[in-house]
Amino acid sequence: MAVPTSSPPNLLALVLDATTSTWSHRDLARTAKDKALASKNKPSAGPATLDDVVTSALALSASFACLGRDNVLVVVAATEEEACVIYPRKGGEGNMEQAVMGGSGGGGGGGAEGGGGGERGERVDLGLLNDYVRLGVAELANRAAAKAEVRAERERSGDPMPPLKKGAAIAAALSLALCTINRFMVASHAGVSALADASMARRRDDEGILALMGGGGDGASSSRDASRSGLLRPRALVIQASPDRTSDYNALMNCAFAANKSEVVVDGCFVPSGMKDDDKSSPFLQQVVDQTGGVYLSVPGGAAQVGGALTEVLMTAFLPPPGIRGSMNLPRLHDVDFRARCFETGESVDVAQICNQCLSIFKERPKESCPTCGARVRTRTKNKKTKLN
Repeated sequence: MAVPTSSPPNLLALVLDATTSTWSHRDLARTAKDKALASKNKPSAGPATLDDVVTSALALSASFACLGRDNVLVVVAATEEEACVIYPRKGGEGNMEQAVMGGSGGGGGGGAEGGGGGERGERVDLGLLNDYVRLGVAELANRAAAKAEVRAERERSGDPMPPLKKGAAIAAALSLALCTINRFMVASHAGVSALADASMARRRDDEGILALMGGGGDGASSSRDASRSGLLRPRALVIQASPDRTSDYNALMNCAFAANKSEVVVDGCFVPSGMKDDDKSSPFLQQVVDQTGGVYLSVPGGAAQVGGALTEVLMTAFLPPPGIRGSMNLPRLHDVDFRARCFETGESVDVAQICNQCLSIFKERPKESCPTCGARVRTRTKNKKTKLN
């Protein structure tokens, strides 16, 4: 009996930080630096722009699709107030429904001509991928700009809106990515939840309720990885450039626990600007990666972010599947910052006020209500501690 040599297909959910305020700030810095270097006949030294990151992410996605004809790709983009799936799209050619059911629907735009198994990226149409990702990022940027104009107009008219949260909605984007991963896993798992035992996907129609109860059978003694042979192997990659949003810490950690429960490896890539007052890393993303056993990398500044160097960094660190990473010399997390941080200021704290509703941490007691969940601050007596209700 011949033993199959092909590896199981992989599912990659790519989360892109498309925050307009972050990238517009870097565009201005990049333009000023490039002018100064051009006067000295020197090449650009960064920082990376949004177009650089999108181009590198597309190159990584194309390489991932070419590793296996059954590999599946999902791209999620996030701004300050919104997160959405930009590939596959909801309707039209190569839509989400076609991707979930096992076809790109794009007529093999990413494959080579000819019959047989010579096609590349059968479930990922590389032409549609490039068009949809760039279109999706542009649509998000336009919507963010329109919301900014509405906000400015209301402030001028004396009807200010609530202050805009700084940073990208990474927690919302990662949550959406995990939900989309689960949708693909259910489809490839014979309609059974991805969290259920994989032996249920191989049950016969006449096995009845005993199969649903997971009792007996040869698959009960086998490991979970072995029982998932031939099914999608999910993982996620978060490419972040904005500073951490402290109010989203609980939601982000919930995503980490959910990913760990469903055996989804989350990788993290932080792209720093290299400017003096900007963050050089993401402590929150480090904790998510550490919780799920992924790879974390803070991209070096300067020339490592321009001229195709960012593409090389992404492919070297994040293209290899988790199954072979143990044999490779990849970046490892040695000093993850697990210190508690104030959800309002982001400062590290040793003693803090904690909301008894949502467990948010604050350096100083909130005045009226919890900024995270809105719980009212109540003081019972002078001798008793203040509580958030």
